[in-house]
Formats: sequence, C-alpha cells, structure tokens
Amino acid sequence: MDVIAEELKRRFDGAADFTARDLRAAGIECTLLFLDGLTSGAEIAEFVIRPLGQITEPLAPAALLEWALAGGVEAASGSRCADAREAEEALLNGCCVLLVPGAGAAAFEVKSGEKRGPAEPEVESTTRGPKDAFTETARTNTALLRRHLRSARLRLWETAVGRESRTNVSLLWLDGLTDPETVVRMQTRLSAIDTEDLLTPAAVEHLLPGKRRTAFPLLQYTERTDKFAAGLLAGRVGLFVDGLPVGYLAPVNLGYLLEAAEDKDTDWLSARFLKLLRLIALACALLLPGLYAAMASFHQEMLPTQLLEAIIESKQKVPFPTVLEVLGLLTAFELLQEAGLSAPKAVSQPVSIIGGLVVGTAAVEANLISPAALIIVSAAGICGFALPGKSFADAVRLCRFGLTVCAALAGLFGLTLGLLALLVHLAGLDSFDRAWLAPYSELKRK
Repeated sequence: MDVIAEELKRRFDGAADFTARDLRAAGIECTLLFLDGLTSGAEIAEFVIRPLGQITEPLAPAALLEWALAGGVEAASGSRCADAREAEEALLNGCCVLLVPGAGAAAFEVKSGEKRGPAEPEVESTTRGPKDAFTETARTNTALLRRHLRSARLRLWETAVGRESRTNVSLLWLDGLTDPETVVRMQTRLSAIDTEDLLTPAAVEHLLPGKRRTAFPLLQYTERTDKFAAGLLAGRVGLFVDGLPVGYLAPVNLGYLLEAAEDKDTDWLSARFLKLLRLIALACALLLPGLYAAMASFHQEMLPTQLLEAIIESKQKVPFPTVLEVLGLLTAFELLQEAGLSAPKAVSQPVSIIGGLVVGTAAVEANLISPAALIIVSAAGICGFALPGKSFADAVRLCRFGLTVCAALAGLFGLTLGLLALLVHLAGLDSFDRAWLAPYSELKRK
C-alpha cells in the first residue's frame, strides 16, 4: 500500500491542488487523497471523513476497506483501485482515494458541483424551438439528451482519449436504429487516436474522420439538444467530448449541412422553400465573384448592353483591374469578419460598422473600387452567412477564393474547370463510408 501512496505523491509532485490527509479509522492510520477543485470539500467531510471517524470498534485493514465499499462511506459510488494508475484516473475524474495500509485503495465519487448550467443556444437560436444548449460537461449533456429522448434503446460507450489530457469521450446511438458497423468503426477510430490531447473542436474534426485533406466538414456539430436527438433518431451516431459545449453527429453529408435548426419548427412547405433558398445562396456564395470577374474581364459580349454600360461607367476612374478589385474586396471582407470575431463584443460591432460602411463608402467615393464590384462581393458574403454551420461556411469562403483566381486566369473556362475540380473533390469524400454529396448524388427517377 505504501508503494501506491509513494507513486501517487511522485506523480502529483508540485501540484498545489493535490491534498493528502492522514486520518485514523478503526485504530488504523489511513490516508485520504483528493484534488481540490475537482472534488467537493463538504461532501468529503460529510460522507467520507465523518463515517470513518464514527467507527468505535477496531477492525482489520481488509475489513475496514470492505466496510467502506459496502456502504459505510456514504458516497454515490465506490470502487477498488488495483494499482496506482487506477487511483490516478479516479483522482483526475473527481474522486477521493482512501488508502488503507495492508488492504489496498478505494475510490469514492465526490465530484464538485461547480459547472456551467444549460443556457440558450447562441448560434443555432430559433424563435419556437427549445432553448437549452449543451454545456462543457459531458454528463450534463447526456442528462439533457435523456430529457429529449426518453428511450431505453439509447446506448452510451465511454473512453478516454489523449495521453496527457485523458479527455472523456462518450459515443451515443440508438440500438436497432443505428448501423452496428458505423458504431464499431467509430469505436475503432476513437481507440486508435494517438495524440497528446483532445481539447479543441479542430482536434476532434481532424483526427476522428481519418485526417482527410479537405476544408469541408466530415463531422457535423450542434449545440442544440433537439437537433442532436433528431440525428440519433435518423440512425446517426453521436459524440460528446468533455470540455466542448457541442455534440457531434456522423455520418454527415451535404443534405444534413444545409438543414437549419428552424426547419424543424416550421411546416413542410416552408422548410423546403428555405432549403431551396440555401442552395441558391450556396451557388451565389461560390460563383458570384468569379462570374463577375470572368465576364467583366474576358466575356463582355455575354453581358446585357445596359449592364455592360453601367459597369464600364462605374469603372472609368478606377485605377485597378476588375480581378484585383474583386480579390481585394474578398480579402478585406475576410479581414473584417475575422476582426469582428477576434475583438471583444463591445468593440466588434463598431468595427463592423466602420469597416463596412465608412471604409467601403469612402473607397467608392475615392474611385478606388467600383460600386458594382462592391455589390457583388457583399452579395456573395451575405449568401455565405445564410449557410448553416460555420465549418461549412468557412470551406465555401475558401473555395470562393480559388474559383475567383481560376476565373481571373482563364475567364469562364477557368471557372468551369475549377468548379469541375471542386465537384470531383467532393464526390471523392465520404463520411464513415457514406457519400458526402448525398442525398443529391443518390437521386433516382421514380
């Protein structure tokens, strides 16, 4: 037993929150170990130390440990620790460890209640839908899900990922609805992840799908409990990562990425109309800047006469070619958006107003850019904001740059080749052996 105690003290050497308290129970000198902050001091004093101090008759070390595990210690759960590694895992997961010399060690759950409660969704907000969003605590998220999905078929599989972070990951699915092969594949990939930590969304989205070289998301994330439950009911697999206030769903395809949280709260016809609008917004966000650059620079004969005259008139005093105008405005738009995200909330709105209105208007009045180019780039940016999911919208923004460069090099021919290359890339993507372009790649004539 002294070996385990010494090993734990060596592993946590220099950790100010590591606490070791000596106490006497049933005539035996014991040691109680816990990490301050992860555990509740009141629960330790009330449910662990107090029962141990009330033992009046002497006991053998093995009998004392069995008494504690049998309910003498009034904790929610208790388990025996076979070695120092298991005791370390228990300490890091909010348990206190009782060391009884000559008998072994036991861990009792006394987790701290300090955590953020469910709040209203910040990104996927709706007018009529539920208002509870996921938190950073995985167990709180499973409880929220149980309130929306009261089914005994809900299955949970838990593991720890990361050599140093030991991040708790929960895999969820509905037995009988989800393809067992998808569940096994997810479990295999989680077990095969070899990394120092799993603390950021980028690490999850990069490591779990298999390190595919693409900007498009191969996992869908959501902060809404009702959307997560609907995904499980559709036969998909869910994932909770302790420390991240989102839930992940797999497999994912273009059809899922174009669905918004508001679709479930409206009638069927309105939802289909809104999805059609998002498809149009996707096409405009991708192609508008490239089409404008190609037609204004290479294919003026394809423009209506009045529109061509308006573009020529607006560009008479502009010293830069159309391609540089469009690329410069796209870059300025991205910098403005990044500044709004990085700045504090009190500053982000003034930054957007100053950059969008003051600087844009002044640049047009100074004849540095043409009004037509500003309108095209602004329209493409607005269409990008209409796409659900930031990861998908970011990928579209990146491809918009590439297609504009293709159009600048070879006009509509370059734009067509770039679009074909993008379609070939997307057609080669899959999310856990499911086509990424589904359901549009699987359309059949009835």
